[in-house]
Amino acid sequence: MISRTRRILLLAAACLLIMAALLALPMPVSHAQDGATPTPIPAEEALRAAEEALKEAQRATDAVSFVLNFFEVAGVLIGLLLAAGTFAGFRTIGEYRGELKRARQELEEQRAEFTRSRQAAEQTLRDIEQRITGSLADVQQRGEYAARAGALMQLGVQQMEAHNYRAALHTFEEARALDPNNRAVNYYLGELYIQQRDLERAIELLRASGTEYPPAEAALGFALRLQAERHADPNTRNRLYAQAEQHFLNALEHDPQARDINGASFYATLGGLYRRQGRVEDAIRAYEAATHVTPHSSYPFNNLAMLYLMQGKLREADQAFQKSARTAARVIDGDPFDHWARFDMITAQVATGEYDSALRQLDLLAESPPSVGALESLLSGLEAVQSSARGTAVSEQVIGRLQEIIAQQRAHTDSTRPLQKDS
Repeated sequence: MISRTRRILLLAAACLLIMAALLALPMPVSHAQDGATPTPIPAEEALRAAEEALKEAQRATDAVSFVLNFFEVAGVLIGLLLAAGTFAGFRTIGEYRGELKRARQELEEQRAEFTRSRQAAEQTLRDIEQRITGSLADVQQRGEYAARAGALMQLGVQQMEAHNYRAALHTFEEARALDPNNRAVNYYLGELYIQQRDLERAIELLRASGTEYPPAEAALGFALRLQAERHADPNTRNRLYAQAEQHFLNALEHDPQARDINGASFYATLGGLYRRQGRVEDAIRAYEAATHVTPHSSYPFNNLAMLYLMQGKLREADQAFQKSARTAARVIDGDPFDHWARFDMITAQVATGEYDSALRQLDLLAESPPSVGALESLLSGLEAVQSSARGTAVSEQVIGRLQEIIAQQRAHTDSTRPLQKDS
């Protein structure tokens, strides 16, 4: 196709050049006015002109051939470049398509990962919301239970103040069922079980109350002291005594004003521990400390007087008994049902020889007797006086009257008083 076109163009160019050469020859001038005939062109000149025309045509043909060759070569080069470019372009597009495919896959993976992460976050949020909702409901319920337990605790304290200990025990058990971690409730229950002499239960509750609460720790010491007194083995007893003493000292170090549910200073119960160990001087110091903490209580004065009596210090004993009697009288005037104060008054009256007054107090006591255990505590004190230098035949009669009251009360098992109080 290209060669044919080339030949046509060359032939056309040659014809054009020959025509141009012929047109360039001089034409004869005619003079019409004079009618002269034109001069003919010699053959040699015509031949030369034709040869020049052929040469020009050849040069034109060469030029055209060069131009055509240039365009032909240029076309081939351009074709090759286009082909190369097209090939290169196809490779680049292929690579781009591969990269785009890989990018799309990575994007899909990231999208899937994001979806999983979002779903996990949403589930976590739902779990947190459920836990918060459950926690709020639990907190609200515990708050309600704690409020009800607090109200029951106030009622229990009032029942103890009225000496209705059995009802108080039931009330505090109900409060603990609502709020088992309430330290005050556990403490009061522990104290009540001590008075019932259920020492295992008392120790469990007092430990639950926590040693950070001084009254609870001191009450724990008292329970351990009572537990020690039940053991015949001296090693076990001394070990429990040592534990009890440590609890007393820790509690009193943190709160020297700590008292039990009866309002007695724990220095007095510590004095009772020392007295049982035969550490009389330590016991006297403890009871003297108790008189400063609870000067309105006859309890430490009475026990202090008993220690002086055991030592044969009769003057000091009489002074302490007189203070005990005066203090007990004031307490009884305010609360006629405070049997412990009445016990102290009777003991002081017997020790100082006021037997008639002691018998009258026993008659009043018989009208509303406390538990047998409490009465036996009074009996123990009177027997100690009887065995001292102050024991007489008349004091023996007072003891006999008390034994009658104990025998009568032994038939009743529904006492509302504590079984025993430390002395």
